[in-house]
Amino acid sequence: MSICGLHRAVRGALVGQFATVELTSSPGADRLVKALRRLEAPAAAIEFYAEHVEADAVHEQLVRRGVITPMLAAEPGLARDVVFGIRASVLLADRLSALLFGNWARNRSALRVPLPDAPVLVGSTP
Repeated sequence: MSICGLHRAVRGALVGQFATVELTSSPGADRLVKALRRLEAPAAAIEFYAEHVEADAVHEQLVRRGVITPMLAAEPGLARDVVFGIRASVLLADRLSALLFGNWARNRSALRVPLPDAPVLVGSTP
């Protein structure tokens, strides 16, 4: 996203990447709320993400109607770039997920250089 933000010629791809974030954040926040409730997390944590479920749904509509629609009405040639940005975001997210879950399934770190084992905190159970 940063690279696209530096080059006006690929602004459509930037908007596509931005749209992907806004279009997918509300369902993700909803899943976090449900998980936090199951884990009996502090109310403040649950409220933080619960507020994002509604706010992010509003942001989704703002991106669709206030950013993408007017931009493509003014410059229809950017449609392919917007789609490219969306596909690039999805591809990168899928690759990251495959890397993380694949390594976790093999009980390995997903970091290029694994961190040394974390020290046991005083008073905690190892």
